[in-house]
Amino acid sequence: MKPKLFIVTGSAFKFGDLSAKLSDYFDCEQKVWEEHEIQGEPEEIIKHKAKRAYEIFKHPILVDDVSVYIEELNGFPGPYMKDFLKVMTPYEMGVKFAGSRIKAICRLGLYRGPEDIIIAQGEFNGTIVTPKDNNHKGREFEIFVQPDGMDKVMLDFSVKKKNEFSHRGLAMKNLLEILKKENK
Repeated sequence: MKPKLFIVTGSAFKFGDLSAKLSDYFDCEQKVWEEHEIQGEPEEIIKHKAKRAYEIFKHPILVDDVSVYIEELNGFPGPYMKDFLKVMTPYEMGVKFAGSRIKAICRLGLYRGPEDIIIAQGEFNGTIVTPKDNNHKGREFEIFVQPDGMDKVMLDFSVKKKNEFSHRGLAMKNLLEILKKENK
C-alpha cells in the first residue's frame, strides 16, 4: 500500500499534473490551504511553506513555489510573483514587459517530517512576448513566456511537451530521480 501524500495547491491543473507523476510512489490527495508567505530567500520560503503545511495537515505534503525573474525589473519579483500578480494581470505583464528576458524557477518541497524534507528545483529561461489575448485560464505567465529555443508561448504546448522543458516539469523530474534512488 502506497503512503498518502497531500499535494497542497488550489490549482486543479497543478494537482492533476503533480499527482499523475507521483502516483507510482504515493496515494495523492489535494488539499487547499492559503497562508501569507514569509519574505526571504526562495529556499527559506519553500522550507517554511512545507513545514507550515505539514503542521496544519499533520501528514506528508508536497508544496510548490515559483520564482519569476524579469530582466527589465532587475530580477524582480523573484519569489514574490504571487504578490506581483495581485497588482498586475498576466496580460498586463506581457504587454508592459514584452521583449524582456525572463527566468522561472519552480521549487517542490516534499515534507515527510521534521528531519525528512526534499527540495527539488527546475528552471527555464525565455523572452516575454505580447500575449495574443487576455484568456489565460488560470495559467498566468504561460500566456506571455516564449521559452528559449521555442517558437511559441508556453500556453500553446501540450502538457506533456511542456513538462519536458518547463520549470515545474524539470523540478518534478528531479524529484522523481531522488525518489527512485530512495526506493532502490
